[in-house]
Amino acid sequence: MRKILVTLMALALLLAAVGVVNASTSDEKQVAIDKGLAYLASTQNGDGSWSNGYGGATFASAFTGAALLAFTEQKYKPLGWNGPDYSTVVTNATNFLLTQAVSLPFGAGGNWWGFGAGGSGLIWSAGGEDTYITGLALPALSRLVTNPYGGSPIYSPGAVIAGTGNSLVDGKTYSQVIQKVVDAFTYYQTGPGSDRYGGWRYFPGNNDSDMSTTQWPVIGYLFAGQVPGVAIPNGTVKTALQAWITACQDPIGGGVDYQPGAGIINATHAGGFILSHLFAGGGGDLAKAVTWLDGDWLNGPSNTWWGNEGQPYAMWAVYKALETLYGTTGSIPAISNLHPQTTTLDAGSVWNWWEDYCQFLVTTQNADGSWAGYGYWDQAMQAAWYINILNATETGVIPIPGTVGLLGTGLLSLLGAGWWRRRKS
Repeated sequence: MRKILVTLMALALLLAAVGVVNASTSDEKQVAIDKGLAYLASTQNGDGSWSNGYGGATFASAFTGAALLAFTEQKYKPLGWNGPDYSTVVTNATNFLLTQAVSLPFGAGGNWWGFGAGGSGLIWSAGGEDTYITGLALPALSRLVTNPYGGSPIYSPGAVIAGTGNSLVDGKTYSQVIQKVVDAFTYYQTGPGSDRYGGWRYFPGNNDSDMSTTQWPVIGYLFAGQVPGVAIPNGTVKTALQAWITACQDPIGGGVDYQPGAGIINATHAGGFILSHLFAGGGGDLAKAVTWLDGDWLNGPSNTWWGNEGQPYAMWAVYKALETLYGTTGSIPAISNLHPQTTTLDAGSVWNWWEDYCQFLVTTQNADGSWAGYGYWDQAMQAAWYINILNATETGVIPIPGTVGLLGTGLLSLLGAGWWRRRKS
């Protein structure tokens, strides 16, 4: 009998220990983040860039912006980099990005938003994908000089840039450089005259719009808007954006198209719509877009454009939108059509959209810290986006009173605790 009791006690202790390990979901997320950062550090090029993905060196600035944001965000968290010192990684990535900025001259006739001749902005230009690349560089540079979690940022917004060899940035402060990127986006927002009015497409002068591209100036505005001394456009830019996202939404079903009438409704576009709606203060029907996204959550294989979980571009778009709208904690009834829970959560946590995403990311990470590739966003960019999701990266600050005013009583009742808890924490 004594042997049986001893055996049972040992088994109980073993099960308790296992329970502690399995219940440490936050620890598991942190392990995944640490492994992911180590993977990114090991794949950085000597010039500070990353180019191990679609297009290689052509889109190095995009990969580098995504990776830099992942390192910077973790630096600001309570555990910091949790071991390795990635200061050199961040410095080299920052220098690479700054060397790649190019000028966007503002034309003699100005543009419809009101920029006059003689001025200029800054963009990152390559492969005809300028808006995407610039949209990934701007958040990274903005977060270098803003720490939304308290404490000092890595660089001061007023620090003068020097030594890059790029005369467009040397001698200017980070705030000044970021302002010129913001101005460039604003300069080439698509003007009136067609059903593409109010959005953005691939490059300046494209005079076209699509929902996938439009989210990148918006996300850039949200990050840059936290930088002291940087002015984010209001008025006409937001009114035009409202018109664009309204034109892209199915008014009955709530799904969001790539372009009006294109017939490409998917989760990526829903994410871009929600974020654009929040930034612009209106446009389309937010409640219907959220309802559509909830219904579509489990649809579509992961290796397609219309997928969600396992499709890194869609996951990043949806994450940015729902994190801004709801935060990452608490019960969120509006998004409840989730995958089955197979992991144990931390005490006090509930199964919600973010925990669903994190479960997938923790359980599918490769041993080297990477995740299985997907087309355009292989390796570096995909790992960076996934790290930011696991890290609960805050996209930007949208004033609560303005958001409350546009949501309406019904959807507001679903927001409640998640939004307020995150902003108070």
